Amino acid sequence: MKIKYYIVSMFSLLLMTSCSDFLDLTPISEASSANYYKNTTDINSALSACYGSLQGTYQYGEYFIALMELRSDNVEDINPGGSAGMFYFIDNFTATSGNNVIRYAWKELYNQIYRCNNVLASSHVIADETLRKQYEGEALFLRALAYFNIVRLWGDAPLILKPVTPVEAVTYGRTPVADIYKVIEDDLKEAAANLESSYSGDDLGRVTSVAAEALLGKVYLTEQKWSDAATLLDNIIQAYSSQYGLLDDIADVFKVSNEMNKEILFAVRYSKSVIGEGHGYNDYFKDKSLIYSDLKAAYGPTDERLAMIEYKKVDDNNNVIAKYYDTFDATTKKVGFDLPLLRWSDVLLMCAEAHNEVAYDGAESGKAMSALILVRERAKAGKYTAATLADQSSFRKAVLEERRLEFPFELQRWFDLVRTDTAIDAMAKAGYTITKNDYLYPLPKTEVDLIDNPATFPQNPGYN
Repeated sequence: MKIKYYIVSMFSLLLMTSCSDFLDLTPISEASSANYYKNTTDINSALSACYGSLQGTYQYGEYFIALMELRSDNVEDINPGGSAGMFYFIDNFTATSGNNVIRYAWKELYNQIYRCNNVLASSHVIADETLRKQYEGEALFLRALAYFNIVRLWGDAPLILKPVTPVEAVTYGRTPVADIYKVIEDDLKEAAANLESSYSGDDLGRVTSVAAEALLGKVYLTEQKWSDAATLLDNIIQAYSSQYGLLDDIADVFKVSNEMNKEILFAVRYSKSVIGEGHGYNDYFKDKSLIYSDLKAAYGPTDERLAMIEYKKVDDNNNVIAKYYDTFDATTKKVGFDLPLLRWSDVLLMCAEAHNEVAYDGAESGKAMSALILVRERAKAGKYTAATLADQSSFRKAVLEERRLEFPFELQRWFDLVRTDTAIDAMAKAGYTITKNDYLYPLPKTEVDLIDNPATFPQNPGYN
């Protein structure tokens, strides 16, 4: 059974107003303070609200798909008039600080952090020490994930590690990225130490120690801490390959009947049969958007992953990419496919990348090449050799390309382009002239105006 995610109605962290109407799902309480939580049941409900933040429209339900996937060279918005153009402007690099996609994504990320801080501040009410540590570990992971998204989307940002009131929140300036990364690393290390490597039954889908370590590996890659990443990812593969691994058929990874299989380390979970827990089809998973032809052309003739981004008919109104195919529930009129955030193939490709950056070794038995080969062989994509990837640079390009082929529509491509500093060239091929200012989004105008302090809360370069 899936974890039930309930979105809780709480104060917006950096606005002086209450949360918007989108938080209309059944609240766990009317409380807006950590002072409310009195027992284990209260903390579990509050933790469910932390997970629930991930599901909503303003995060992985819709807006993150625009900010992290539409922005890239994988898919194009072909509806400039839809939603007053706010998604189209994200796609073509003309979004301003007044764009509501940017505003509400920021707002909901800080709401998620607020909820996690409440859990961590109140977890002492749990008498069972093992359960207390587990819940703390989950909250630390979810807080780290929120901050990881914040620094990748906006750079320097307010770092808030305790429950605060809206009045207190506006006194926080922008903390340097390096300092935020230190907190992210510490949170994930503690989370990994507190959590089990897997859960089952009603707890299936909760954060695990493996997910925490894998996310930490991604953090290390983003910071270009190659040796730390290589060591950590090696340890993950050695310690957990009996529990996790690649499925034989890539299509099986995404089947709704096979969710949380051994390849999925962490996913945003949904249930179409439970009212409030399903979702619709985002336009960028449907044929209302245009998949770039060069992405399709990049797959070899035997590569089975191409079929995962071909459109498949659901009904008369919906043709969707096969990766996220699901039928609508007759009662709720929703679909319920999960959105994977961390997969075993990601661990393998991160491992290949890290080892190549530490020291090139093109031997097929080497850690970098063997990890890359595993992913390609599963996809029937053909095998690289030391002759085809003869140096560090060619191997680096091959891993980046492999990530594009392996994870389209899994919200990884834009961040991969930015962290490898290849976004300018990639977007030029897609017809866009961008600069490094476009690697970050503008801070929401509402926040800049509210705090009104250019010294502590300056707008990102290139925006006003």
